[in-house]
Amino acid sequence: MLSLSHFNRRTIKGDIFGALTSTIVALPFALAFGVTSGAGASAGIYCAIITGLFASLFGGTNQQISGPNTGLTVAMAAILTSFVAQSPEHGIAAAFTVVSLAGIFQILFGFFKLGKYFTLVSYPVISGFTSGIGILIILSQLEPLFGATLTQLPISFSIFDSTNTLVGLACILILFIWPQKYRHIVPASIIAVIGATLFYVFSGVQIPVVGAISGDLPSLNLPIWDNALAGEMVKSALLIATLSTLDSLMTSLTVDTISNDFHDSDQELVGQGIGNFVAGLFGALPGGGATMRTITNLRAGGTTPLSGILHALFILAIVLWAGEYTAYIPVAVLAAILTHVGISIIDWNFLKRIHKIPRFSVVLMISVMLMSVAFDLVTAVLIGVFIDNLVTIRRLSEIQLDNIKLFTAKDAVYLPDEEKRLFESLDESVLLLHITGPIGFGVARGLKQCVSTADQDKTLLIDLSDARFVGITSTIAIEEIIVGYQNEGKQIILSNVGDRVRKDFNKIKLLDKISTDHVFTTRIAALNYLKQQSAS
Repeated sequence: MLSLSHFNRRTIKGDIFGALTSTIVALPFALAFGVTSGAGASAGIYCAIITGLFASLFGGTNQQISGPNTGLTVAMAAILTSFVAQSPEHGIAAAFTVVSLAGIFQILFGFFKLGKYFTLVSYPVISGFTSGIGILIILSQLEPLFGATLTQLPISFSIFDSTNTLVGLACILILFIWPQKYRHIVPASIIAVIGATLFYVFSGVQIPVVGAISGDLPSLNLPIWDNALAGEMVKSALLIATLSTLDSLMTSLTVDTISNDFHDSDQELVGQGIGNFVAGLFGALPGGGATMRTITNLRAGGTTPLSGILHALFILAIVLWAGEYTAYIPVAVLAAILTHVGISIIDWNFLKRIHKIPRFSVVLMISVMLMSVAFDLVTAVLIGVFIDNLVTIRRLSEIQLDNIKLFTAKDAVYLPDEEKRLFESLDESVLLLHITGPIGFGVARGLKQCVSTADQDKTLLIDLSDARFVGITSTIAIEEIIVGYQNEGKQIILSNVGDRVRKDFNKIKLLDKISTDHVFTTRIAALNYLKQQSAS
C-alpha cells in the first residue's frame, strides 16, 4: 500500500522509467484484450488505468502492474456473450455489475485473510488451467485472423485470399522472430503494431481496424441486479474474483523471487478488489496482476507502488491526447498479439517432459486443460483441485497410518529399559497403542481397524506422548474405541494427553467418557498403575 515513504529521490527515477517502459508493453495488450472481450478497446484501456491505479494505491505488492489479462478476458467474453443472449436489455450492464461484485468478493477474501490459501494449488492444476486459457485465446482469435471459426476453417482455406489474414500472420512472425536482445528496448508487440498500422495507412487496403477511442472519460454506471441472471451473476463474479486473485498472487510470488521482497497477499487482494469494483462501475474489464508487465516494470527500475500509479496515469494521458489514432490500428495485429500470447502461455515445458512425469500428474494436467476448453475455467479448476486434494489426502493418510502402531510387550523395543521391563512384567495382558505426529481425518478408519483386529480381551493403553494434533474425525474414532471397550467391560488407559491434544478431545468432551484415574500424565505412570492392578 502506498505511503509517504515511497516518495523519495532514491527511487522516483526508477519508478518513472519503470512506468514508461511498462506502459509501452501494456498498451497493445490492453487494446487487444478489450477488442477480444467484445466490450471494445476502451474497456481494456480503462481496465489498465483503473485497476493499475487502485491496485498500486491499496495493494500489497510494491512493483505490481495490474490490468487486463488472458484468463480474465476469456472469462469476460463468455460472460458478456451469455448475459446479452439471456437478457438483451440488461445483459451488458449486468456483466459489468459482475466485475464490481467480483471486486467486493476480492476485498472480502483479503479481509478474511484468505490470500495464503489461493496459492495452495498444485502445479499440474495451474499448468492445465493456464494451458487451457492459451488454447481458448488461440481459438478466440481464429475469426479475427482468418475470418472463420474452427469448424469453418477447412472451407475458409479452400478460398483463402485475405489481406487481413496475411497482415495477421506477418505480425505473428514478427512477434516470434524479433531478436531477444532488442525486446527490452522496443517490445516486439510495439513493432508489430507500428508496422501493421503503417501498412494500413499507406497501402490503402480495406481491412478491419480498432476504431478511435474517445477522449472523453467513461461515464459512471451504477450496478444493476437482474433476478433472471442472479445465479449466473454470483457464479460469474466468483469466477472473475478467483481468476484475478490467482493471477495477482502468482505475479506477487514472482516479484518476491526476483526482488527478494515479501508481498502482503491479503492487502494485495484488497487493492485488486477495489480496482475491479471501480472498473465495473466505469464499464472496464476486470484486471489482475500482469506478470510480464510487472517484470518489465521491475527490471526497468520500478521499486515502489508509485511506478504502478504513474503507469496508469501515462496510459490515461495517451488515451486523452492520442486516442483518435487507434482508428488506424488493424484488428489483425491485435489478434496476432493475443495468438502469440496464447501459444506462449501453454505449458510446453511440462508437455515436453510428459513421458518423465508421474502418470497422475499428467492425467490431472491434461484433464484440467481439456475441461477448461470444453466447459469453463472455474469448473475445470474446482474439479482439478478437488481430485488433487483427494489423492493428496489419501497419500498423507497412508503416511499418517505409519504413525499408529499397536504393540505387545515383545514388540515395543522402542521403550526405555525401565518401561520395557514394566511392560513385559504384565504378561502380555496389555496392548500399547502408540500414536505419533499429526493425525488427520483420513486415518480415522485405519485407526479403528488397527484396534478391532487386536485381541479384545486385553487392556488397551493409548499412548499420546508424540501426538501433535488429532483431528475431530480421529478424535471421534478414539471415542468410539473407548466406548466399545467400556461396553465390553474391558479396561482402557490414556497416557501423555498433551495440551494441544487435550483441546481436541475437549471439543467433544471425550475425557468425560473415561475415569480420571485412567488418564495419566506419563506412560511410566500408566504402566506402574497397571502393574499394581495385576499384583492386587
